[in-house]
Amino acid sequence: MRSLVNLSMGVAAAGLTVLALSSCGPRGNKPNVEVIQDMMESPAIKAQEYDESSPFHRGMRVPPENTVPVGFEPYKYGTDVEAASKNLKNPLAGKVDEDTLVVGQKFYETNCALCHGYKGEGGVAAKATLTDKMALKPPPVVSDKVKAWTDGHLYHVITMGQGVMGPYASHIPQKYRWQVVNYIRFLEKQSK
Repeated sequence: MRSLVNLSMGVAAAGLTVLALSSCGPRGNKPNVEVIQDMMESPAIKAQEYDESSPFHRGMRVPPENTVPVGFEPYKYGTDVEAASKNLKNPLAGKVDEDTLVVGQKFYETNCALCHGYKGEGGVAAKATLTDKMALKPPPVVSDKVKAWTDGHLYHVITMGQGVMGPYASHIPQKYRWQVVNYIRFLEKQSK
């Protein structure tokens, strides 16, 4: 009798092992077996999840005051175009290698080309009938006005915006803005 119980427990254990192993693996078409309870669900609260213990019952919370992301450098020129134009120096000045231009082109075409054009000569938004009523039309980046700007001025406009153009600081990361500046300078040379 005892050997029959041991045999049936061994068969049951083998069955559970086969069941657990068969649901794992690259196939992914079978649900996992949760052998240890609460290991499949993290106790962490996701940003959009309901949290009964937090204010307003939101999982997403405002970070403490004066915190900044790791590696973030605050932009110190604010709305002072003159100071930015004089003091900001392009660390990639004259660098027109393929890696620099490809990254600059990617961010330019994603964020700037609609208004300023893929070749910098004015985009769809600049030529649309809606802009006929705009007080300030987006200038072509290959215009003499923009060519006369320093790289620092151009960087400042990308970061803080100008006229009806809003800031692109949240769209173009700090480390790529100089590459966008270099791509605009590349477009200016191509337009001659």
